[in-house]
Amino acid sequence: MDGVGIEDPAVGTSGRAWSFLVVGDDRDFQGNSGYDDVVEESYSYDSTVGNHRRVARGDLVVVRDSREALGVGYIEELEVFPNQSKLRSRCPNCGSTSFKERTTELVRYWCSPCKSAFDLPKVENIEVTGYRAHYGGSWQALEGCLDKGRLAELSLSNSDQQSIKAMDYRELMAALIIRGVRLPGEGWEGLPGRRNSRVLPGGRRRTTAAARRGQDAFRRALLGQYGAVCAVTGPAPAEVLEAAHLRPFATTEQHRVEEGLILRADIHRLLDNGLLTVSPELVVSVAPCLRGYPDYSALHGTRLLIPEDAVLDRMVLHEHFVATTASW
Repeated sequence: MDGVGIEDPAVGTSGRAWSFLVVGDDRDFQGNSGYDDVVEESYSYDSTVGNHRRVARGDLVVVRDSREALGVGYIEELEVFPNQSKLRSRCPNCGSTSFKERTTELVRYWCSPCKSAFDLPKVENIEVTGYRAHYGGSWQALEGCLDKGRLAELSLSNSDQQSIKAMDYRELMAALIIRGVRLPGEGWEGLPGRRNSRVLPGGRRRTTAAARRGQDAFRRALLGQYGAVCAVTGPAPAEVLEAAHLRPFATTEQHRVEEGLILRADIHRLLDNGLLTVSPELVVSVAPCLRGYPDYSALHGTRLLIPEDAVLDRMVLHEHFVATTASW
């Protein structure tokens, strides 16, 4: 793209928040020709999208799909690309761009506004201004911490199909904090050199492991229950949080939320190796052999960081505690 410009207000001080709907889910209107999003790094849109003029550097954005929030970050840079060409398709009957492709009907497209079906849309070439919002420097993966219903409660718009929706900034920040998400504080200025970069990362996620974990229904259910909070050590990036079974999955072959905890990767290993356990009273115990490690010995006697009325099965905790401490 030619003629790149930069919009450059202060970072992290706007008090505005948005949700960005990513390609591949509800952002599949047949009227547009697609965008080059890299979910953890940037979001692309153009001047045909509602709210495009209001988004600015420093705004907080939640990236979502049709089911849940994928992650959150501050816009550290907003690139502007004037005089871009875009193919846009319209219903040949009413001119609407809000039509859908059908997979089970002989006539391929259906237009809801005029209630008509057609085989081919009318295609036009229009001039637009393109935008690319970069937020990768502060990106925090959510991976199930905020579902579609909670996002709707935090939204200032009732539309499910709006690509860029205004969010209640204060309520969103409060919801993120409750779910264990920690963003950079006031005055954060992004990564050095970010402003000079004009090359997007390749179209892959940061790690293949993160993509695999994102498909794990058990982990997502636990993140939805407890947020991005290690039950032993506290808030942590979602990338280091794992779903732990209190009963070995190889034995039960069941994923029960009542028998699981969200734990930091190293704490999960200690639990699985019989070096850490939790009593039915939700008190953490660390094996005597770890007392020489200050960071781990400090956890001994602390309370599990979950609500008192959590769905955790206390009988399963008791079984794990008795079996583990018997080997110390």
